[in-house]
Amino acid sequence: MTRYTYQHLLELVDGDNELIVRLVEEGLVERHDDTVTVDVDLVLMARTLWRDLEVEWSGIEIILRFAEELASARRRIAELERSRRDE
Repeated sequence: MTRYTYQHLLELVDGDNELIVRLVEEGLVERHDDTVTVDVDLVLMARTLWRDLEVEWSGIEIILRFAEELASARRRIAELERSRRDE
C-alpha cells in the first residue's frame, strides 16, 4: 500500500473522481483528509476495467477481490517454497 495526496491519486486516474469515490466506498482506498492509502495496481486495474472495458461496478468488485486473493495466495506459495528450500 502506498500513500498519496488525494490530488496525486486524482491525477493517476486522469481526474476520475467518481472512480475514487467508489473505491473509497468499497474500502479499496483509505482516505484520510487530503491523503489516501492505495494499492496502485488495483486502482489502475479498476480504472482500466471501468473506462476501457466498460465493466459494471459489481464485476469490478469481484475482479479486484479475486486479484487480491490471487496475489495473497502467490505470496503464501512463495513463502512456503522458501521455507522448504531452507529446510
